[in-house]
Amino acid sequence: MRWAALVPFMLCLAPAPSASADPDAYQIFDRATHVLQAQSYPDPIFYRTTVHVSEGVKDEFEHFHAEAFSGSDIRVRGVSDEEAAAPHETGGVNFKLVFSVGWNTGAGGQTGTVTQDAHRKEASPDYLGVPLISPIYSFGLIPERTDDRGSSSGGVSGSLRTIATVTASGRIYNIALLGTETINGLYAYHLRLTPTSRPDRYRIRELWVDVYTYQIIQLQTQGNFTAAPMANVPWLVTFQNIGGNIYIRDETALEPLVFHHDRTFSTASIAFDDIRSTDDSQITLPTMDGNAPINLREPQLRVFLAH
Repeated sequence: MRWAALVPFMLCLAPAPSASADPDAYQIFDRATHVLQAQSYPDPIFYRTTVHVSEGVKDEFEHFHAEAFSGSDIRVRGVSDEEAAAPHETGGVNFKLVFSVGWNTGAGGQTGTVTQDAHRKEASPDYLGVPLISPIYSFGLIPERTDDRGSSSGGVSGSLRTIATVTASGRIYNIALLGTETINGLYAYHLRLTPTSRPDRYRIRELWVDVYTYQIIQLQTQGNFTAAPMANVPWLVTFQNIGGNIYIRDETALEPLVFHHDRTFSTASIAFDDIRSTDDSQITLPTMDGNAPINLREPQLRVFLAH
């Protein structure tokens, strides 16, 4: 009787089984990057890029068709669907002013001529520039890939600068697990990333990772693309799963984009859709982009602009 009376008491002292603990922040980050690196994309992929901006009460859209290859080469039809339907016409008259400049001419001084363009210069009809970007861009989360010719896919052609190439033995981010939350119906780990150096290069600040598949659901960057003002404001990037592979769904500026020529977009976003492995339209021929005007580009991509 005495032993029987002790059994309930002993059961109360026994530790209850605990739920499995979440992995630490670095384990989550490493597993997410391994999942991203294991993606097997079709080569090439074809897709449509939509640029959406708001200027005052106006919403403006542009649609571009493009293709991307495994070596990170990108080919874009340089004219949007909207511009093809209604070609942009530059106004004004082209002419030059030529005038003479002289100093101390009475004592045998020198004279010269100066030629100055005086025609009307207009902004590009493309709101953010031609989008030389791809839905499989990894934001520096995975190592550079090397193509069959031994060249790094992280390099660039022409004058496009590389701002995120790194060889490092340590981590480039300090990572903290902020908790778990639901994102678009998916249960996700929420990570905070703080660069250990060069915050201008390593721009990811937050990351949301599916707790079951370790696929990246969304991320936030401090700056996006290579040109101002896009590179100076935070962006939210969401991802989608198509055919078992991870692609960017959209990239949204979290602050207004203020351009130097007094043009401001209160909102701006870039979205990818119609992603597929085949295309029956006319072949897009590449031309080198080295001398092209500033366009919408990500660092570490070799790009071609098709005409």
